[in-house]
Amino acid sequence: MFPRLLRALALLRDPRVARLPRVAVVAAFLYALWPLDLLPDWMPPLVGWIDDITILWLALRWLGRSAPAEPPTAASPAAPANRFPGPGTSR
Repeated sequence: MFPRLLRALALLRDPRVARLPRVAVVAAFLYALWPLDLLPDWMPPLVGWIDDITILWLALRWLGRSAPAEPPTAASPAAPANRFPGPGTSR
């Protein structure tokens, strides 16, 4: 569970992931912390948390499905090419 959470946090910062799933995850976390819910948290044990957990799970699932298949590399294709190679390199 912990590695998946770390991957989700990394996906929040990945520019290749669409903006809407990232916003949905942040909104789901805020909803879980917000005192007003569809099912109040003061209800019998776990009943009040069902809506919080469900919304957060759906948002994280959407984020995971919108993630690119390959992990980011150090030399991304969007990086500009080095026009002036350093000493000791040949063209």
